[in-house]
This record gives sequence, structure tokens and C-alpha cells, in this order.
Amino acid sequence: MFDVVVVGGGAAGCVVAARLAESAARSVLLLEAGPDRRADPTEGMRDGWGIDPEEFDWDYTSEPSPRGVVRNVRRKKVLGGTSWLTRFTPRGSPADYDRWAALGNAGWSFDEVLPYFIRLENDADFGDQPWHGNRGPMPSTRYLDLDYTEVAAAGLDALEAAGFPRVDDHNRPGAVGAGRMPMNSRDGVRVTTADAYLPAASTPPNLTVRGDAQVADLVFDGACASGVRLSDGTIIEAGWVVLCAGTYGSPAILMRSGIGPEHHLRSVGVSVRADLPGVGANLADHPGFDVDCGYQGAGRRAPMLHAIATFHSSRSTTSEPPDVMFWLTDPDQESPSFEISVLLLKPRSRGAVRLRSADPLEPPSIELPSLSDSVDVERLAEAYRRALEVANHPHVRRLCAGAPPDEPKGAAELDELLRTETRSIPHVVGTCSMGPRPDDGGVVDARGSVHATERLSVIDASIMPDVPSGFTHVPTIMIAERLSDHVASHL
Repeated sequence: MFDVVVVGGGAAGCVVAARLAESAARSVLLLEAGPDRRADPTEGMRDGWGIDPEEFDWDYTSEPSPRGVVRNVRRKKVLGGTSWLTRFTPRGSPADYDRWAALGNAGWSFDEVLPYFIRLENDADFGDQPWHGNRGPMPSTRYLDLDYTEVAAAGLDALEAAGFPRVDDHNRPGAVGAGRMPMNSRDGVRVTTADAYLPAASTPPNLTVRGDAQVADLVFDGACASGVRLSDGTIIEAGWVVLCAGTYGSPAILMRSGIGPEHHLRSVGVSVRADLPGVGANLADHPGFDVDCGYQGAGRRAPMLHAIATFHSSRSTTSEPPDVMFWLTDPDQESPSFEISVLLLKPRSRGAVRLRSADPLEPPSIELPSLSDSVDVERLAEAYRRALEVANHPHVRRLCAGAPPDEPKGAAELDELLRTETRSIPHVVGTCSMGPRPDDGGVVDARGSVHATERLSVIDASIMPDVPSGFTHVPTIMIAERLSDHVASHL
């Protein structure tokens, strides 16, 4: 019997477990489906310049797209979770969080969440600014002392020439323009929430970390969550259960426990405990594609620096978050290329997560968002044309011996190109969306508590009602910092 069981040791779960264990009088169990590799991570996991090899992965694949394309869906199955995959710290716009509050989620405006961004952060460059922290566990650095490769520097110059203002700090409230990408690493070494919040050598005695423990479903006493059942049948009792299993894992566990859309649960043979239509719905992402500039020069192994440029499409206003981003990266040594990655930051299209069966070992059905909304296609088309302007600027062309990217002959050809090439980044959120009314898709309330239940919370990226206009890693940590306070106050 534990006071609280945290399910999922990813970007959010490590934070929640660590914060709840700060009271020595409280017993906390952290369950992770994958192994605990804090003491012996592989070289690829530690490399903060690149994406680590495809190890410790859930090996999920998407359902076929409308064009029949099946994509790998990368999620980490290891303590630290997808924190081992990402390396970037843009938060997004204050307007993202003000929108969450406007949807009926009291306490989630930017001014109210800013203290938690500050608490988690140790910004190496702007830590003295009032919107930054300099004493938190998670680093953020732009590597101001390192130079870009020549072609990446030329790309930044081309962006400035194309009208993008230079931005020194993309996490400054209201910043829109082009500048260095902030990264969650130190000296090229990736820092995960497992490192920052749960260092292996100092796990408190009241916190038990258990790896290779996959949760099948939840155990209830009436409406109260009273524990979890592992995939091997073991039942662990708890006074409170916190789901931190992520955008795919948390809705799947809820649905296997009878919490979700009634018609879907019955179709896979699960008894209905609570009809919450929003469970598994509202899957949002940053769709993106690449514009190849035709670079044929050398690359480098390290450092691999990145730059981003945010802007408003003609479909958004300056009072809203920027809805498009360009992402430039130093050419890699193994397969050097120079591309402009185009990301749609505020898409309207949505996907869904559903069960294939009640078997906890069967992967969920993941329908990634397609370009089902015509406005999304229009904004990506506008962004493609603007990316062509940058790719064809003399600053870039003088360093790219290959052919410049082709300009589609018309709207139909560009539409076909976008629908064929656009992919998941993946910055997936939303499948246990925060909202006051279940009939409108709300799964948890503003405190992360699951509607129609007691002593059950979801604290991870799945509760974001919309994808932020930055990357999702640091907002997920912010959510974990904020809501662990709520759970602690009720234990």
C-alpha cells in the first residue's frame, strides 16, 4: 500500500514522483514500463547533439493515413521516457496558456503558470530575466559561444533578409522572429527529467522506482481509484493514482479501466465505468515537412546547432500565438544536408487514440492528425512559398551546389506535395484534454483530476487542450510541477 502510485516515468512522471516524495511522511511508487537506465545509459542516449538510436522504443506505428501511409510513432519505453528523445526548450507564446484559461481552465493563464516555468529552469543565458529561472533542475542553453556551420549561418542571414527580425531569446514573452534554438543539455550532454529530478545516487527512501512494470488498468473502490493492476496481474494498492503515461499511454489505460467513449469501450469488450467521450480524442500535433536547399557540402558530428524562426500566417493575428515555424539545423556529418523544416504550430486537424482490444500488451490504435482541415493546408502552402524565398536567397544559394527546391506549378500540385510530404514531428498532446465539461470533451478538470472519479489524476502532455506554439517538452514539465502541488495538498 502506497500513499500515491505514479504510472509512467517519463518527462512528467519523474517530476511528479520527485515532488511528491519531498515529504518524507509520504510513500510514493513510480512505475515505468521500460527499464531504469539512469546508472548506465547508452552513449546515444546521452548525446545531446542528436537523436538517440531507436532503442527502448514502444515500437508504435500509426494507422494508415488517408493516402495509405503508415508511420513509426516514436515514444521512449525507459525511465525518463521521451525526455531521452527531445533536446529543445521553447515554451511557446503566452497566448497559448491564456487560451487554455479562456477555455474554462482556471489557473492556467501565462501569468499563473510562469512561476512553474521559472521553478523548473536553469537558463544559462538569460537566467536573470524575470521570465526565466536560474536555479531549477532543467538546463536551457543556446550555446552562444559556439558558431554555426557556414551554411546554417547563411540560412539565418537569409531569414533576416526575408524580413524575420532577430530574436536573442525565443522564450521571451512575445518573441517572434529568428534566432538560436534553446536546448536542454549541458556541454552537449542531454539532460532528462530522470537526471534532473531523480538522480540515481540520491533517490529518497520514501520513493520506490520500479522498472519493467507495465500497467494494465486501474483498480477502483466505487468512484475512488484504489490502485493499479500490472500486466502480469499483480495489484498494487494506493491512496491516489496519478497517470503520467503520456499522450498514447494515459488514454489507453483509462479506456482499459472503463473510462472513455461508451460506444468504443463496448466495441472492444470493456465494461463502462464512466462515459467520457474526450478520452483518446483531440490528438493534436505539429505537422511538418522539409524543403531541401540542395546542399552538397560537408557536415560535422558536433556541435549540431539549431535555429528557429516563428511567424504569423495571413490566417492569424499578432494577438494570437505565431502559427508557423521554420527550423534550420547544421548539416550532419553522416548525411549532410541543409533543409528548412516547416512546422504548423497551431493546427486545426485532429487525430485519435483508440484500443484495438482490452489486452494491455496490444499497442493502441493511433490515428495521427491528417490535413483534414483546409485552413491547415492553406497555411502550410503559404509557409512553403515563404520557405522557397529563403532557400533561393543568394546567401543560401552560394553554398548549395545542388538544384534549388522546385516551385509547384499551381495550387493543385502544391496541395498534392503537402499532403504527401507532411509528417508528425511528433509533438503530440490532447488525448485527455483539460476542460470543465465532459460533454465538450473534457477528461480532467483544471487540477488534473479525472471527471466522474475520485483520487485519480492525469498529469502529462495528454491534458493540454491544444498544442502550444513552442515545443511540448518544457510545457509538460511545467504541468507536472504545477499539478504535483495540487496532489500533494490532498494527500
